[in-house]
Amino acid sequence: MRNLLKWELKQTFQSKAFWGFGITLTLMNTIFLVITSIEGELRGFELFMQGCSDYNSFILLFIGIFAGIHVAGAFEERKIQAAVMAGNSRFNILAVKLFSYSLSVAAFSICAMGTSLIVGVLTNEGVTFVDDFFREVVLRIVAYTLVEVAFVSICFFLSMLVKSLGAAIGVNLVSMLVLNSVGQMLISKEWAVNFMKFTPLGQTFMLLVDASTKNLIVSVAASVLGLAVTVTLSYIKFRKEELK
Repeated sequence: MRNLLKWELKQTFQSKAFWGFGITLTLMNTIFLVITSIEGELRGFELFMQGCSDYNSFILLFIGIFAGIHVAGAFEERKIQAAVMAGNSRFNILAVKLFSYSLSVAAFSICAMGTSLIVGVLTNEGVTFVDDFFREVVLRIVAYTLVEVAFVSICFFLSMLVKSLGAAIGVNLVSMLVLNSVGQMLISKEWAVNFMKFTPLGQTFMLLVDASTKNLIVSVAASVLGLAVTVTLSYIKFRKEELK
């Protein structure tokens, strides 16, 4: 397991996909925030929150490609098959693959929201940034990162399901856009909020307006549950699958 994990992490963090998407997402997020700041629409904490919202929009467009390369590409390049032939259990292979994918998404999120925070602080013009910085900013970034990881783990499962790089990218992109559209529609309905807040999708919206201790706990619980569902469904699909 340890050797498998080291091999997987090395493959992931030395890949052009990881660095390319990470840099692209961070730069896009920063550029949009700087433009917003120059136009004078937002400053300080509000600009930081806008950065979090922008990042959620950007990752919807890019994560399907990254997940396709990370998972479906590994099947096409026979890396998964090689790991199985080397005697590794399928659960261990799935676990380290999902872990490296989640770690990548977490890195994307922290970098994008970190730069959003920097831009927000630099444009704050000497006013108190926010009353409770630790909860409103630090804990919100941690919780939002977990929520994003859990939400886009859907693309991990879909890529396991499809296994073809081109098809996986297309399916992932459509799925993310549809889910986000449905989420936006439901979150505006008072009756839907009561169950939406217990899902990673719902929390991508909720955390932008509610960083109360209660909602932070709910968001973490929803993220853990979402990842558990992804692991379970992916393993059911993968454990008896014939590898070609």
